[in-house]
Amino acid sequence: MKTLIVRLAKYAAIVCLAVSLGLSAFAIYWAYVYRLPRSKPIVVDLRSDKTHENFVNDRCFMICAGLANNPHGYPGHCYIVWDRCAPDRLEYAQSDGFVPGRLVDLVPSLYSDVGGVMADHAVIGNMRNFDYIAVRLDQKPYEKARAIRERFVTDTTFHTGVRDCVAYVDEIAKTIGLKTPTRGFIYPLDYMVRLKALNSKPESDLKD
Repeated sequence: MKTLIVRLAKYAAIVCLAVSLGLSAFAIYWAYVYRLPRSKPIVVDLRSDKTHENFVNDRCFMICAGLANNPHGYPGHCYIVWDRCAPDRLEYAQSDGFVPGRLVDLVPSLYSDVGGVMADHAVIGNMRNFDYIAVRLDQKPYEKARAIRERFVTDTTFHTGVRDCVAYVDEIAKTIGLKTPTRGFIYPLDYMVRLKALNSKPESDLKD
């Protein structure tokens, strides 16, 4: 009996050590990859007429990502900054992102639907390792993007990897005509890197 207990204790110690080493390795990887700039921000011009500045019909917004507003920055956050094409005085612009309504719902949101909210001033606290795509577009696609926002405001279902902050910006990106990467469980900063890579190609390659 004692021999069995000793063996179980050794096995438990090995498992605990392996888990600790795994978590430590992930923490080091996270700190290295996600706390350093990955690629430069880009501007994508989707206007039908790019030859002049038409202040009546030309609109813009920024699809953004950064580390989350917590000490570790995990797992990151995607959001929209409306009516801006450059990262100047963003704290005064309208910005919003789709998040769980309660902090205690973060873990349950991994495997079930929870209540979400459209959080205003999303840029505040979420600008560490800030990355973005600025999009210039016509009035009609801009209005379609705003309609996506209202849809998320009305339907508050939040589910990580299904209907979350990445899904919010991804649906807007698709609606206005950007090429978008596969989503699923993808970190916001990873999503932004892939989104920029797809839309840095010549305009002829952006069409389905």
